[in-house]
Formats: sequence, C-alpha cells, structure tokens
Amino acid sequence: MTGAWTIFLQTVLSFVVLLVLTRILGKQQVSQLTFYEYLNGITFGSIAANMATIELEKVPDHIIGLITYGALTLAVSWLAVKNRKFRKLVAGEPVIVIQNGHILESNMRKMNLDLDELTTMLRSQGVFDYKELELGIVEQSGELSVLKKPEYQEVTQGDMNLQTVSKGLAVEVIVDGQIIYENLRSMGLDGKWLMQKLKEAHIYRIMDVCFATVNAKHELQFDLYADNLPGMMDISEEDTSALSLDHIQIKPDDERDNTLL
Repeated sequence: MTGAWTIFLQTVLSFVVLLVLTRILGKQQVSQLTFYEYLNGITFGSIAANMATIELEKVPDHIIGLITYGALTLAVSWLAVKNRKFRKLVAGEPVIVIQNGHILESNMRKMNLDLDELTTMLRSQGVFDYKELELGIVEQSGELSVLKKPEYQEVTQGDMNLQTVSKGLAVEVIVDGQIIYENLRSMGLDGKWLMQKLKEAHIYRIMDVCFATVNAKHELQFDLYADNLPGMMDISEEDTSALSLDHIQIKPDDERDNTLL
C-alpha cells in the first residue's frame, strides 16, 4: 500500500510540474505546433511519465531535468522571437506545393509529402480541384493555406455592395437526441416551441434528431440520424460498390439539370 501511495504522490507531483511548465512556456493548439514544439511536448511527457514511477530518491533529479529542459525551451522560443534567421532554422518556413494550378513535386519530396496527404489537406480547405489554385502553401505547422485564382474566388455581398444582417450565433438546442433546455431558455424559447417547429418539419420524435441549432432569428436547423440520401458517396478505395461513385442513383429530375453531370 505504501508503494502505491508513493506512486500516486509522484504522479501528482509530475503532473503539477508539467502543468506549471506548460503554462510558463505558453500554449498552442496541437494543429498549430511546429515540428520542434511537437518534439518538445513528447520529451516533456516522457520525463514526467518516468518521474511518476521511478524510485522516490530519483524524483528530484527528474524535476531538475524537467526544469532544465523547460528553461532551454523557453530560451529557444525567446531567441526565435528575437531573431528571424534562428526562427527559420528551428521552426522551418512555409513551402509552396501548388503554383498556378501545377503541383510542385520537387517541393513535396523535400517535405516527404505524398499526393494522398495533399489531396486530404486540399479537401479540408474546401478545394476539390487543385487547378483552381493560384497558390497552395504548407505552413510551418503542417497546415495548408490556399489562394484561389480570381475566377474561382467566391463573390461576397461586400463585392456587390449589398447590406447584410447577421443571423447571430447558432445555439445548440438538441444534441444526440437530448433537448438542451438551458439554451432554449436563454433565447426566450421553450420545449413547446421546439416541438412545434419539429412537427412542422414532420418530425415527431426527439430521439430521431442528431443535432439541432437555433439562430438569433429563431430559425431552426437540424440533422437527423437517418441519412436517407439518394446516391450516398464513399470515396475510399475499399470494395464498397453499393456506395461507390459508379453506383450513384440519379433521379429523373436530376437528369434534366446538366450541372449535376
């Protein structure tokens, strides 16, 4: 029992030390970490994990190691802020992988980036045809930034000098088939209003609704668990013929619209 209690205390101590150092060094989202910062996180976690289970007399050594590593990390971060050349050396720099609709394979090879990864990153940016891009840049964090060619950029209401009215924040009112009454009350609504809106959409059971939101104009948007969509698509390479692009079912109404073909 004494051994288990000692491990518990060491784990708490390592967690507190790691938390304090993390707060001192600053925080970023995982997707925004550079390669250097990612390695730092792994190293900190490894030292802290070892400190939780080693002999009690060795704990101070690991604390010194954590603090020293934290100080070095802080020093490197400070130098990176002060010196641009040092920052480029430590964190790297953006790399152009698409220019004027052409993929730059040589730059991709330098980053060990393959086409599957590139197409995934493009889709995450809402780009399904790389020919539409003027520039595609992989940032230091590994994220892709894109600039579309002028002819493919979306026209905004500002471009057309149209006055706009904000719909406000969409507030969750149903999550996983459960009504969030607190959010309804905060908007001056109640369960009766919600049920009436659902009935108008021919939905009679809350448990059929996966997700629903209400905006400032009291407009209800929802998504059902049952995804009965004609021609559901699966872009994986597995043998799923029933859901593949070759088996999309097109209704007669769709056949008259050439934009869908």
